[in-house]
Amino acid sequence: MRTPVEDTEQIVKALVERRKELGISQSELARLCDLSVNGISKFESNAGEREVKLSTLFKLAQILGLKLVLEFEE
Repeated sequence: MRTPVEDTEQIVKALVERRKELGISQSELARLCDLSVNGISKFESNAGEREVKLSTLFKLAQILGLKLVLEFEE
C-alpha cells in the first residue's frame, strides 16, 4: 500500500511505527544499519527537526521491509 508523505516528520513517524511493529529495538536497528544508537535515538526523537541523508532513509526503509519511492511533480 502506498502512503504519500509530505515531509521528513511523516517519514520518520512511519519508520518508527514500522520498527515498533516488527519489535526491533533502537539498538538492534542501529546495528543492522551500521549507525550509532545515539543517531537512531536522535533521528526518531527530533523528527523533522534535523536533516537526514537520503541514503540513510533508504537504508532504514530497506532494513524495515519498506520501499521508499520518490516522486517529482511539476
